[in-house]
Amino acid sequence: MPQLEYCIQVWSPYLKQDMEKLEKVQRRATKMIQGYKYLSDEERLIRCALATMEKRRSRGDLIEAYEIITGKESGY
Repeated sequence: MPQLEYCIQVWSPYLKQDMEKLEKVQRRATKMIQGYKYLSDEERLIRCALATMEKRRSRGDLIEAYEIITGKESGY
């Protein structure tokens, strides 16, 4: 879900309700996969090799901080 990856870093929600909206999009998308509809949210994420949007956001923040600190940040 590249669109959500991009969106989470740009929007950077900090309110629980906003983060939940993004999680809901991911849950809905994974339910569309044939045979995954009745699996738990966690099981769908595992089978799709995905992390929660909150964990992905944290990872992106850490990568960005590392790039800034080490001078490896690309000039936009």
